[in-house]
Amino acid sequence: MDSPMELNCDLSAAVGYTSPLQISRVLSEAWFRRNGFCLACDCEALEQTANNTKACDFVCRICSGSYELKTFRRKPAKRLIDGAYGALVSRLQCGVAPTLMLMERNSGWSISGLTAIHPLFLTPDIVEKRKPLSPAARRAGWVGCNIRLDLMGSDATIEIIKGGVARPRESVREQFRKFNRLREVPLERRGWMTLTLSVLRALHRPEFSLAEIYSREHLFSSVYPNNRNIRAKVRQQLQALRDLGYLEFCGAGTYRLLL
Repeated sequence: MDSPMELNCDLSAAVGYTSPLQISRVLSEAWFRRNGFCLACDCEALEQTANNTKACDFVCRICSGSYELKTFRRKPAKRLIDGAYGALVSRLQCGVAPTLMLMERNSGWSISGLTAIHPLFLTPDIVEKRKPLSPAARRAGWVGCNIRLDLMGSDATIEIIKGGVARPRESVREQFRKFNRLREVPLERRGWMTLTLSVLRALHRPEFSLAEIYSREHLFSSVYPNNRNIRAKVRQQLQALRDLGYLEFCGAGTYRLLL
């Protein structure tokens, strides 16, 4: 049986801190340290990393899965502000993307939502480069980035707490592990595949035709503007999704999503 998740932060953990940013960090990390668990394996507790560890706040001692915690009063819907553009892209290319944990809390530090972003959906294609800081800035020329949540699709997000109610852990883990087969797909191809999944989900029904996907060619072009052969690339992704067992070919240009 799952251990119940405590949805109220222990405010005493931030006694002595005056900076709002420090208070937010201390309270959210203290809560996650008590309530976080690994999504990739059956480990029921995560270990906090040393301060200033890049892109990793917690780690699983069994499978070494890493987690990066971000706290909001209201979770962003389209763009998630992240750190340095080059550093994030480099981590993704090296295959060390963390699971992003987006925590929502109210003014009294009660947790209303906790959403995981599956690391296999984090690809360089959905990382948006921001403008460099001005020459007058303390870190002049520094280039940050946004993560385009709106391009990732619903399969990338796993709700652990919604509306102040925690889901069963086994249900959360089952949803997370459903996409483990994406590890077989090289990073340079995975961006196309996850975007294709996002477009298919937006149809809101399991069966669809190739013509319907072609009619959404502009969505692929908006992410890959330099590609001049979108339709062939889409057919390639449908074949790959079928090979992974996520899609079934029904004949006569029709398909069925099996997820």
